[in-house]
Amino acid sequence: MDLLRALDLATDEFGRRLAEVPDHGWALSTPCPEWDVRYLVAHVVGGNRFATFVLDGLPSSEAIDRVMSTPQLGDDASAAWMGTTAAQALAFHSPGALERIVDHPLGPLTGRRFLEFRVFDIALHAWDLARAIDADDTLNADLVDVVLDIVQADPVGMGFGITALAGDDHDTPAQTRLLHLTGREPARPHHASH
Repeated sequence: MDLLRALDLATDEFGRRLAEVPDHGWALSTPCPEWDVRYLVAHVVGGNRFATFVLDGLPSSEAIDRVMSTPQLGDDASAAWMGTTAAQALAFHSPGALERIVDHPLGPLTGRRFLEFRVFDIALHAWDLARAIDADDTLNADLVDVVLDIVQADPVGMGFGITALAGDDHDTPAQTRLLHLTGREPARPHHASH
């Protein structure tokens, strides 16, 4: 699948879960240690802003400063999400964006490589958000295949210090393999009844 199409699918998956966050849900815990729903959504929105800045030629340090000096969600998380998603998509679709070298905290990357990181990040956090709000956490199967290919082609941890869970065989469903490789436990925890 084309990576730009995968970005659209990832943002669709995240946006669908964001629309389901209940009013009381912003402080719910997520599978990301020490992150609540508000922090997770702000992280992804900030990632959209960062992508737009570096694709426009800003050094990563300046892009990070600009992102960190801006309230990510403001008064309307949905509006922040939609606006930054549209700006990011426009930046990745601009002529030459995927061949351009962008500055990134991990070092210089092609726009295509950076796009892989964004697809990975948004897709996995869509799952995290679904799990946090107890929504359907099944991701689009084509998107899962793309992200699994990205993760399997990289060194363990993707350069982000992710600790993979126990290995799987090829009979294991693709989403389960992806979750294990990214340190996530796909089985829902059982809550004891009182």
